[in-house]
Order: sequence, then C-alpha cells, then structure tokens
Amino acid sequence: MIAVASVVIVLGLVFAVTERGGRDMGAQSYPAPPTTPRTPSYSTAAPPVPTTRPTLTVDSGCRPGQGPAELATVPEATTRRVNAAWDRVERWLKANAPTTAKTLRPPSTIARIAETQRKTGVALPAELVAFLVRHDGVSGIGESFALPPFHHLASTETVASQAKVMCDVLISSGLDGNVGSWWHGRFVPVAVDGGGDGLFLDQRTGTGRLGDWNHEGSVSFDRLPATLTELLEQTATALETGGPVVGGYRPVVTANRALDWEFPR
Repeated sequence: MIAVASVVIVLGLVFAVTERGGRDMGAQSYPAPPTTPRTPSYSTAAPPVPTTRPTLTVDSGCRPGQGPAELATVPEATTRRVNAAWDRVERWLKANAPTTAKTLRPPSTIARIAETQRKTGVALPAELVAFLVRHDGVSGIGESFALPPFHHLASTETVASQAKVMCDVLISSGLDGNVGSWWHGRFVPVAVDGGGDGLFLDQRTGTGRLGDWNHEGSVSFDRLPATLTELLEQTATALETGGPVVGGYRPVVTANRALDWEFPR
C-alpha cells in the first residue's frame, strides 16, 4: 500500500535529520593506589551512545487530530474546472490505457474527507476536496494513475497517515531548521511516489500552493505549476498531444495497456 511504503521509508529518515547532542562524560572516581603492582586492564567496550535528542523550540505547525470540524465550501468554479480536467484524463485513459483507468478509486464521501481534515490538523484546500469527491485517490502504486512522472494521488486515508508520519519525523528530529524547509505541519500531502517523496499543498497562508518534498532533501515550489488543478490540466494536455510536461516527461503506453511516463532524453 502507498501509506505503508511511505511510512517505512520516511521513518528511516529520523536518524538522517536528527543531530545528536554531546556525550555525557559523567563523574569519574579513582580507587586508592594498590599496595602491590597489578597488571593493568583495558576496557574494549564502546562508549555509551547518548540517548538525548534536541527539541524543537519553534512551532512545527503540527496539530494532529485538531483540524477544523467543517469543510470549507468548494466554489462551483473550482468543481467545474477540476471535473473538466478529469473528464479529459479519463477519456484518454479509457481509450488508450484501460489498465490504469481501472485504478482510479470511486469518489470519497464528505464525511470521510471531513474526518481526514480533522486528523491532519489543517484545513484542506478546496481543490483537494474537489479532487477527493471525484476520485478518492488511486489503488496502489504499480500501474496506477500518476501525475508525471510518478506522483500517485493519495486517498483520504493516505493524506491523513502521510501527514502524521511527516510530522512525527519532523518533531522527533528536534531541529528548528527542518521546520518549513523539510516539512511543516500545515503542508497537506496530496500524492506520493512510493519512495518517500511526493506532492503537497502549502496551507501556511491558506493558499494551497503546490510543492514537492524530498525526504532526503528539502521542499521545492519551482518545478511545478501553482495548483494541483493546473498540474492535472497540463497532464491532460500531455496525454492528448504526446507531451512534454513537467521536466520534459512524455506519456507512453506499456504492453499491458497502462500509462507510464518516459524520462526526458
């Protein structure tokens, strides 16, 4: 499952983003000098590993389980635009990559989306709500639909679980510099690649700016369009025309009639 793969890989990053504190030397005591010479003994045991970790002194933005109870109203214009882009994508998939078309999950319910918002601790952007009402993410990784080149749309369950994993690692790192540069509690994960990275919407100012995160690096906003909807529209155009999109990737159809993205040459 998408969530399990992401949990395993991202949790391994706790040690990569954590600086350990100094070593507790402890007080030393010396025995009285022996009355007769002794053969000295030397310990080969490794020194104790420090168990303390630094603690964040800035607000991480993480509020698990404390998200707003009510979803914001989705403007009709947002719903129309999201649905229009999906119509184009689905039409192409059914005609050219039916294996991938079958991986699009049915719509989510408003109740499930609201519960996801509560669990993540941050208001979900209106366009994400419109996405989830259309499709509750995709099934698995493999040949499932991916925004170029390998970002598989998250289900309501994955949005909540991935947000928790990222906040757990961020807080456990104890490093102030990681807040906002590696992750922030007001980032909402919307797609994952199965390797620990993915796409998110930045709700620090409520704008839902689209960005991508790298679990071994930092977040970025300069490789993608401003919104998730715009990325879906660009994907639809790439499917209809043969690309390119987002870094030069082009759509290809595998022997199993599934969508894949060809690396730029």
